[in-house]
Amino acid sequence: MKKPIYFSLAVLVLSFSSCKKEVELNNVSEEGLKKLSLKGSTPASGLNWHNISSFNNGPNEVIPVPWAGGASRSFPDDYLSDYKPEDGWEMYFNTFNPIIKVDAPYFVLYNRYRGTMRIYYYFVPKSGVETTQVTFQLDLKGTESKSSILSFDNGEAIDLSSNPATISKVQPEKIFQSGSWYAEEFQLAYDANLKNKNYASNQLRWNMYSVSVDQISLDGTQKGEINGTIQTPKPTTNFMGQVVSGAMNLGTGGVGIFATGSKVLGNFFSKNYGPIKLEKVKEGIEEASNKNLKTGGSSIFNALSSLVTGGTGGGFSEQKVNLIMDTKMKLNGSISHAPNGLFSTTLFISGMQGLSTAPGGAPNYTGNLGIFNLSAKPKVVVINNPPMQHPPEDVMMKYYLADYYIDEQSFQFVTNPDIINNSATGATIQNYRQEIVISDPRNVAQFDIDDISGDIEYMGIDKSVLTGPVYFGFWTRTNLPVIKRLLNTDVFVRISFNVVPNNGKPKTTIVKTFVADLVNNFH
Repeated sequence: MKKPIYFSLAVLVLSFSSCKKEVELNNVSEEGLKKLSLKGSTPASGLNWHNISSFNNGPNEVIPVPWAGGASRSFPDDYLSDYKPEDGWEMYFNTFNPIIKVDAPYFVLYNRYRGTMRIYYYFVPKSGVETTQVTFQLDLKGTESKSSILSFDNGEAIDLSSNPATISKVQPEKIFQSGSWYAEEFQLAYDANLKNKNYASNQLRWNMYSVSVDQISLDGTQKGEINGTIQTPKPTTNFMGQVVSGAMNLGTGGVGIFATGSKVLGNFFSKNYGPIKLEKVKEGIEEASNKNLKTGGSSIFNALSSLVTGGTGGGFSEQKVNLIMDTKMKLNGSISHAPNGLFSTTLFISGMQGLSTAPGGAPNYTGNLGIFNLSAKPKVVVINNPPMQHPPEDVMMKYYLADYYIDEQSFQFVTNPDIINNSATGATIQNYRQEIVISDPRNVAQFDIDDISGDIEYMGIDKSVLTGPVYFGFWTRTNLPVIKRLLNTDVFVRISFNVVPNNGKPKTTIVKTFVADLVNNFH
């Protein structure tokens, strides 16, 4: 995967049609860039991207499509065969036109059944210094810039009390000056509030920077290179030299899942990630890629994964899994500045109010984005449910049973009606499941665990958790107030389900883990 370069040019939602449009160049102060905009509100050309071998960028330039033989491409191999309409992809926006040439050509696809937006940007050959990595950053911009739409692709566990305004990914590919395609994708959450807001309140800005990461440390262990795509919640322009809680993204497909995923993890954690845990990781990869998966799995990757997809819709014939694992990371290096490494474009969010009068090109896709969301941060309740126990010889010893359950009234599972409906292009939700995830109570020294329910998994690289129906019994001399305080541990709610298209297209299995509030009713 090659990576882009910093241009002093930001293309702002371009739109082309048979009518003539007035082109206006405006100077802006932000990062010393210029924004090129076209007046008008008609959608950009639909672009038959999946049945052609090249795009026209103006009257004299022809650019091969990213998956054409001989095309230069610098993006994850997963994207190479996964782009066709039969797999749920639709054209969201593009700048290609046989009449007007742009300096930074790109197109954006959206997968209606996964809620995933992917941008393909063609880096036109330029002279300059090559750099070692590229970063993609997706921001909320606008008069309000407040939405949960970016919350799903920011780490293992989603905290609905804090909605990110920026998410970014660092790809381990160099930037080449000979011209190449670059691409990245983010999964979007459904924000039911956006359809009632004006388009100016929230927009999506894609940025791409060239960076040189000289040294990377993961969970305190220094590594010489980036082996897989990593995500950071901090903006790309200020994460260098800081320790942040980020994530590794191990998106991969089919048989390659096991080989690629475990290889990347092995490279990351060969010294400080124990063989037992690594074996659990491998088991999780295999289970997540199993086409007969029924529950969403009981492994590390299903506790942490952002997306599991599968199907044989003509575009790809293997299961595809997008896995996210949190880790502490520190990057040391540099951000490249003009003219080596920036592409920036702002897109309108489809389904919002006023797009018919918006200045610039409206998206081709007209529905609301995302598949689902939760209406509020979920709650998990812990109670004591004492069973019949024979008294021990030690009269000071007492037996307790901590029982956890999800407060069903604390949140609602909200789906996007533009996708989840009975129409030919809609889909249904099947195999919906909710599970509790809690910190492993055996990490609390005061408890002598006697009976326990739940599957052992790992969050991050070293935090063991229990999943599923969870309860545990324990003997202790500790008094009740102290016990109650010790039970104030981290809790999460995992949601998993299948999105099954009504027209027979491949199903998608979505697995998300949400940070929950603990209601401690232990008496």
